Amino acid sequence: MKIVFFGSSSFSIPFLEALKEDTVLVVTMSDKPQKRGKNLFPNPVKKRAIELRLPFVTVEKFDLSCKARIESVFPDLFVVVSFGKIIPDYILSIAQCALNLHPSALPLYRGAAPIERQIMDGVTKSAISVMVINEKLDKGSVLLKQPLEISLDDTREDVEQKIINMGIPLLKQAISMVKDGNYSEIAQQGKGSYAKKITKDDELIHWGKDNVHIYNKIRALCPLPASFTFFRGKRLKLFKANTLVLNKGVPGEIIDLLKEGFVVQCGVGALLIKEVQIEGKRRICASEFINGTRLQIGEKLG
Repeated sequence: MKIVFFGSSSFSIPFLEALKEDTVLVVTMSDKPQKRGKNLFPNPVKKRAIELRLPFVTVEKFDLSCKARIESVFPDLFVVVSFGKIIPDYILSIAQCALNLHPSALPLYRGAAPIERQIMDGVTKSAISVMVINEKLDKGSVLLKQPLEISLDDTREDVEQKIINMGIPLLKQAISMVKDGNYSEIAQQGKGSYAKKITKDDELIHWGKDNVHIYNKIRALCPLPASFTFFRGKRLKLFKANTLVLNKGVPGEIIDLLKEGFVVQCGVGALLIKEVQIEGKRRICASEFINGTRLQIGEKLG
């Protein structure tokens, strides 16, 4: 089948690589400025498409020229993985079918950040869904669904790798079903939920929350964009932690220094912080951070 692949993030790349032999066009988001610079930079999918020598088109907004470019390759199928934009009906109608791999048990966690939001909520039983796309956000019929276990110590990076390992064969199975015309669509059942985009406020640690809430936030945003707090007026990113049953200080207070790291009091319980990155420096283990900053019991974060 001739596939047009839609994707924009680094998560999309293994799926693109797995389907490259049948991919006749890559559709991805336009170049964006990074940080404070004015220069435009390609997203990871565009860079990989260039490396794979696959034709591509970038879109800021779908228009008739984009429609014409997609029509020119006479696609049989659209495959969408972490694209980041709703595809309008007049584009969807070009192909026989449009499939989307979504990392949740639909209709739960529709939207922009399903992996992060599930980890933040402490979800352990999830699924990978392959659905037929319509113009409504993640509300299409489901072709295939496979259970996904999320461990309580999995980071976002860990969960993404699980989804890649399981999702590539699942997506290939769905493509074969469409190719053979041997598939049935199952409408999503039950009340849905929305996984809204991660914001800077989501990244900020609020030490008045309980330790499980903060721990889940740390692993949900690891390694990128990473949760953060403030230490001596500088931003401090947190990457690894363990929960502890301790209550002997005020929220945000350093209450102990251990070989593995430093202990911070939360609203309920405490966290052992094991890996950090202070603003302008590299990511390091917390014991190195303790020695380098001469961290003291009684100092406060936040």
